[in-house]
Amino acid sequence: MKQRLAISYVRFSTMEQLGGDSIRRQTEATEAYCKRNGLTLTSDYRLRDLGKSAFKGVHRTATGALGQLEKQVAEGKIPKGTVLIVENLDRLSREDIVSAQLLLLNLINQGIEIVALSDNERRYSKETLAANPFELIVSIMVMSRAHEESKVKSYRVKESWINRNKLAAEGKHINIRLPSWLESKNQKYFATPSKAEVISRIFKLYIEGFGTQSIAQILIKEKVANIAKSKSGKRLWHPTYIQRILKSKEVIGFYTGTTPEVPGFFPAIVAESDFYAVQAIIKTRYVYKGQRNNNPHPLSHLLKCDLCGESIVRCVGNGYHYFQCHGSHLKICEPTTMSIYGTEQALLRVIASAGPTTSRLDDQSARQAHQEIQALNGRVGELEEKLATAAKLFMATPSEAGTRILQQMEAEKKDLVGKLEAAKDSRLLIDHRADWKEVKARVESEINGAGKLPLEVIPVSVKMVNGKLEFLRHVAAQNENEVIALREALRSHIDSIGIDIPKMKATIHFKAGEKISVEFKKSNSYPRTYAYKVRNGEWVDLGKDPSR
Repeated sequence: MKQRLAISYVRFSTMEQLGGDSIRRQTEATEAYCKRNGLTLTSDYRLRDLGKSAFKGVHRTATGALGQLEKQVAEGKIPKGTVLIVENLDRLSREDIVSAQLLLLNLINQGIEIVALSDNERRYSKETLAANPFELIVSIMVMSRAHEESKVKSYRVKESWINRNKLAAEGKHINIRLPSWLESKNQKYFATPSKAEVISRIFKLYIEGFGTQSIAQILIKEKVANIAKSKSGKRLWHPTYIQRILKSKEVIGFYTGTTPEVPGFFPAIVAESDFYAVQAIIKTRYVYKGQRNNNPHPLSHLLKCDLCGESIVRCVGNGYHYFQCHGSHLKICEPTTMSIYGTEQALLRVIASAGPTTSRLDDQSARQAHQEIQALNGRVGELEEKLATAAKLFMATPSEAGTRILQQMEAEKKDLVGKLEAAKDSRLLIDHRADWKEVKARVESEINGAGKLPLEVIPVSVKMVNGKLEFLRHVAAQNENEVIALREALRSHIDSIGIDIPKMKATIHFKAGEKISVEFKKSNSYPRTYAYKVRNGEWVDLGKDPSR
C-alpha cells in the first residue's frame, strides 16, 4: 500500500520566537505523528512561515509558504488525500472567522486532510466532517477564539503604543523592550558597564578601519561574550548584529520608537562625534552586492546554506577547490565541504535538462502584469514624496493630528508595497519570459567546458590565515563575458539553490514555484569521482574532478 504524503506547516508571528522552542516543538510532534501513522514527510514539504502574522493573512500572500501551498492545491499539484499537519488551527489562520473557515473548507474540499496535533490530533476531512458535523462547529469555535485573541491583542498593543509614545515625548519612564546593553531599575535606565565597554570598543575598531566581519572575528577569537540577549547565552558574534549596533541611535541616548525621536532618553555610551563619524564611514564603505564582472561564476549569489541561510562560498586549500558555508567561518554552521566540480556540474546538468520551468503568459496578460507593477511603483513613489513633505511639516509643528496622518500614510505605503511584492511574485514577469532554449544552450556550453573555470578563476576564494579570514582574488577567466551572460540568464529563472552540505543534497527553487531535489555522492577511492541523481532517479556518473 502506497504511503500518503504529509505536509508539515510551522508558523509563528514574530522573529523573536525564533530563539525559543517553537520550531523544535512543532517539528518533533509532526515527525512523531507521521511515524505513528505511516505518512511520508519529504524535505520539500516542510513549510515554514517564520515571523509572519496570521491575523491579517500575511502568510497567505504570494510570498508566504501557506499562500504557495494554497496555489499548488488549487492547481492540482498536491495529490488528494495528502495530510496537512499543524500544531493547532490558529497556526493555519487567525483571520476573521469567514476568511478562516473558507481557507479550511477550500483545502478540505480539494481533498486535503488537516490534523491539529495539540487538539488531541483532531482530523478535519470530508470523511470526518460527514461522519460528525459537530467537528465543523469545533473548528469555528477554535478559529473564532484565535481571531478574537489577536484582535484584542492588536487593540491593546495599539493603545499601549500611543500611550507609550506620549510618555516618551514627555521624558517619562516607559516599559519597553530595551536594547541588550540597557537595563531598567527604579524607573530609571542605566547601561551595563561590561556591555557598554564592548560597544565602545566596536565603535573604536570600526573607526580604526576594521570591518564588521573583522570585528566579529576579533571578538570571537578573544572569546568576548555576545551582548545580545539569548536564553542559552552561547550566541556568537555576527557581522549583521555588529552593523545593527553601529547604526543604532540608542547608543547616543535616542529613543527611536516614536516620531520625532526623543534625544537624551537613554544614557549615552558613545560620543555623538564617534557615532556620526561611523555613519559617514558606513556610507563610504558601501559593499557592492552584485557579482563583480572580473570574477564571475555561473551560480553566483544563488547558492544558500539550508542549515543557516548564509551564502555558500568558493574556497581553496592545499590545491583543492571546494564549496563551504560562509556561516562555518563565523562559527555558526557546519565546517564540512563539497567539491566545486561535482556540485556545480551536477546542478548545471539538472538545470539544462529541466526544460521550460514556467508556464508562459500570453502577450496581453504579460502587458497587463507589467502595467500593474508600473502603476504600483508610481503610487509608492508618489506616496513616499508626500510622506517626506508631511514629515518635514510635522517636525516644524508636531501635533496629535499630524501623528495620525503620518501613521495612516505609513500604513497605506505598507499596503501598497505588499501589493507590489505580491504582484511581482504571483506571475511571470516579461523579463522572465526569455526563450529557455537560449538559457539551455548557455548552460550546455558551460558544461562542455567543465574544469576550465575552476582552474582559471576562484571568484573570491577564502583562506584562514593566523585565525583570520583572507579573501583572495584570482586571474579572471577568458570566457568571463559568456559566464556573466549565463549567470544573468539563470538568475532570471531561479530564485535560489539551497544546499545541505553535510547530507550532500540540494534543492533548486525556480521562480515559477517548481522545486528540483538533487543528491550527490563521491567515491571512496582516489582520484575522486562524483555522481548525482534527481529525486528517485538513477545515479549519473560525472567522472573525476579535472581540477585535481
